[in-house]
Amino acid sequence: MFVNEYRYGLLLFRRDGSALGSASVTPDWEPAVEWTRFYHARRGETPFCGDGTASIQPLWDRKEGEPYIRGFRVVCESAADKVASEFPSNYLSEVAAEASAEFVKRGKLEPGDTYLFQAVAYPANGAGKKAGSPLDLKVVEEQPAVPLEDADLAEYRMRSAAAGAVDADDMPVFVPQHALDEVEALTRRAEGCETGGILIGRMHRDPSLPEIFAEVSAQIPAEHTQGTVAKLTFTAETWSAANAAIRLRNQSEVYLGYWHSHPVREWCRARECTPEKQKTCRLARDFFSEDDVAVMRAAFPRAYSIALVANDTAFTGLSFSMFGWREGKIHPRGFYLLEDSHA
Repeated sequence: MFVNEYRYGLLLFRRDGSALGSASVTPDWEPAVEWTRFYHARRGETPFCGDGTASIQPLWDRKEGEPYIRGFRVVCESAADKVASEFPSNYLSEVAAEASAEFVKRGKLEPGDTYLFQAVAYPANGAGKKAGSPLDLKVVEEQPAVPLEDADLAEYRMRSAAAGAVDADDMPVFVPQHALDEVEALTRRAEGCETGGILIGRMHRDPSLPEIFAEVSAQIPAEHTQGTVAKLTFTAETWSAANAAIRLRNQSEVYLGYWHSHPVREWCRARECTPEKQKTCRLARDFFSEDDVAVMRAAFPRAYSIALVANDTAFTGLSFSMFGWREGKIHPRGFYLLEDSHA
């Protein structure tokens, strides 16, 4: 159950401090709730697949006080435990961007202009307002429990090498070389169009630490997708085929995330970018588009979910970027390249 006793809004300002106006917003709280539960589950403070009540509590600005907020607190409570995490107000940056777009339409803000915002919160009409998840409760209820297998994290690290910047706050993720080899082959075969697949594997717990980590065991090529040079669309048939493949494998694997390719060389060719410019292009590595975020939010909303991007550039060999959830938002993250699968 989700409990929210406040309604939220934004005050928007131009960079010079002049007021643009205000907007009522409905933030997507579910990623923050999911992150809070998972963060404390990794530390053994709450069950991995826990339930109970989640509530959102505003954190008042220390100088200005109510109704101005500096962030919010998520409190997850069940009959057995109570945990909480705090989030800064920049969690609301996405709804702030949506609000600013309205001011652009009204001619009060020029496209591309920067802006500032101050979040505010007011008591809702009636105490104890209860609301369903922004993703609809039926989606959460249909998700099966994810089993945890005891494993030695140190042993996994001994058989692997870090790929990218590994942040200690991120859940460790281990990817076998053969999975990356398959991703590369499929990317080359797509010949300039986006392609992708599903990452499956197992969730482990090292009770001696404690810590939870993920092991990718395989990638399932996404069938029945619609791929162009700039977009990959998963269809209902894609998920049906993936479910059938997991059942056929019968190895107690779960969905961990997805992968897709970025044909950067084609994007750069269309823009007539020089080789030197391509080397510094933000699209060449650690680029995750709004469409990519939408897929992640809709299909892989769990705090342990990951996304792997195969970057196909003209100036170097294929490179890989990984993205995952951190404090309710999607960020670039590192992973561990495993010597072999640990089936």
